[in-house]
Amino acid sequence: MSALEPDDPHSVGTYRLLSRLGAGGMGRVYLGRSPGGRLVAVKVVHSELVRRPEFRDRFRREVEAARKVSGAFTAPVVDADPDAPLPWLVTSYIAGPSLEQAVAERGPFEAGAVLALAAGLAEALVSIHAAHLVHRDLKPSNVLLAEDGPRVIDFGIVRSVDSDSVTRTGQVAGSPGFMSPEQVNGEDVTPASDVFCLGAVLAFAATGANPFGGGPTPALLYRVVHNPPDVQAVTDPALRALIGDCLAKDPAGRPTPHEILARVGALGNESTMALRHPGPWPPGNGPATPAASATPLPAGRPTDPAAATGVLPRDGGPGAFPHQATMVAPRFHDQATRVGAAPEPAPGTTEPAGTGGPGGRRAARDAARERGGSRRAFLLLGAGAGTVAAAGVGAGFWLNRSSAADRDRATPPSSARPSSTPSAAPQPVPPVGHWPLTETSGTLARDTSGGHDGTATGVTWLPGGGGAVFDGRSSQIMTAGPVLRTGEGRSFTVAAWVRLSAAPGNWATAVSQDAGDASSFYLQYAVTENRWAFSRPGLRATGRSEPAVNVWTHLTGVCDGPARRLRLYVNGALEVAVEDTNPQSGTGPFIIGRASYGGRAVDFFPGAVRDVRIFDRALAPARIKKLG
Repeated sequence: MSALEPDDPHSVGTYRLLSRLGAGGMGRVYLGRSPGGRLVAVKVVHSELVRRPEFRDRFRREVEAARKVSGAFTAPVVDADPDAPLPWLVTSYIAGPSLEQAVAERGPFEAGAVLALAAGLAEALVSIHAAHLVHRDLKPSNVLLAEDGPRVIDFGIVRSVDSDSVTRTGQVAGSPGFMSPEQVNGEDVTPASDVFCLGAVLAFAATGANPFGGGPTPALLYRVVHNPPDVQAVTDPALRALIGDCLAKDPAGRPTPHEILARVGALGNESTMALRHPGPWPPGNGPATPAASATPLPAGRPTDPAAATGVLPRDGGPGAFPHQATMVAPRFHDQATRVGAAPEPAPGTTEPAGTGGPGGRRAARDAARERGGSRRAFLLLGAGAGTVAAAGVGAGFWLNRSSAADRDRATPPSSARPSSTPSAAPQPVPPVGHWPLTETSGTLARDTSGGHDGTATGVTWLPGGGGAVFDGRSSQIMTAGPVLRTGEGRSFTVAAWVRLSAAPGNWATAVSQDAGDASSFYLQYAVTENRWAFSRPGLRATGRSEPAVNVWTHLTGVCDGPARRLRLYVNGALEVAVEDTNPQSGTGPFIIGRASYGGRAVDFFPGAVRDVRIFDRALAPARIKKLG
């Protein structure tokens, strides 16, 4: 959650906007307040999409489909106006992370928790199919883990069973890895297709991986159609059999959602369903108490304290926002989940293990063995009141985790019970370089942290210190020498706010550092995928979010040297992690606004950049969220 930008509206319809929850390729989502005082999520479509003739019909279908399904299993639609100059949709505001975010932050679920998830999602599919709809895009990022059970969201490509396909000829609707074989082949899509997707979602929850692997989309889709799923990592026999049946290639061989409910009930899963717990996180097992208030965005418009929410009171006082702010409108929730903070790792370490990548989980397992694995409860999600909310954590649901699962999840090295003395509080690690880019004139871009001032060439400055503007042809800011160590085994983090002024026709790099005749890393726009990326020469960690023009977006690239992982965060949410197979030593200058390749200056950025920060370690997810 962040403050409203200067170009954000104050209201939409009769709904007053309080802050930003997220942004994506289709629009922006805001935390709003209804005339009666209820908190809502307000989705507003980007203006460039409205010019497409088919878009309003698709948006109208999304609204109608979401209204048909029971609010017990979705984010209920409160209001909408598909015919407004900028169409908008208002849904209930629900606290809780997406399944994708929960697994990325905490690791795979144990078998009992996955069976409970299976029951909740099967119940949601019963409701969706009863409305004569097929969701067609059931995936971890579209499953919201609300306090009272999972919610299925994003009805953007839903299809009526009784209607013709909503996609144009030659197009495939769905997400690679979470599509049924009949979707891939362009055949008739029935409710059994959603069951196949459910099987892939359950496999992801149980293992942290897609049952058909990764890699290029064509290879992934081929495996979905022709190869058996890899579910050997699912150790519970009953759960593995259930997932395997859902992933049958023949739609007729898959169980119905009613049959899934019966099978889970027959396993006696009531004892493994989530149980309420009246208190906050046990010491050392949960997030640290969040800061009293968030730092506003640079050049942002502060939120009116009088409009502050009172749902989750925090130590920050009446002006503080709810900490677990989850945007629930379709398509945009990926970037709005806010999970509890964790202490910053000690100097010289990487971020806490378990936030992505086998190296991190191995470190967590080793540390757990030294402590001795124990069976304890894990607070996954929720929003409550009283003493729990005052601590920044909801009452929520507790999922029993086995000692093996405990060993897989993150435990920061400084997770011992905190001292009562102020001096014991962990201090955030400062950046080794920080270029706010708040200058209003001149050719000097000052580094307020490490003294690595940069020379600005062909750069103009936004009014009021709002950032540096690059022309996409020759503009750049360059330091006199290297700032980061980026070679084998080195960890680092680079972050920046970026805003494209036009859709790039080529690669566009916001931040890089030279290494010989090429850059050692690139935080950039990848033109071939039309996505944000954190890259090495010949290697890209490409995100999911489709960039939008004239929208400020926060990008963070994390290199975990010991684990050999590259991670990309967009607006504070982890979007992708890949193996770092080509670490490069950055021996040249740090550059804002372009990259280098083949000894030439390339990939000039068309747009604005501000608040560039670099760290000589891999930051934890909680710290990354605070950067944005």
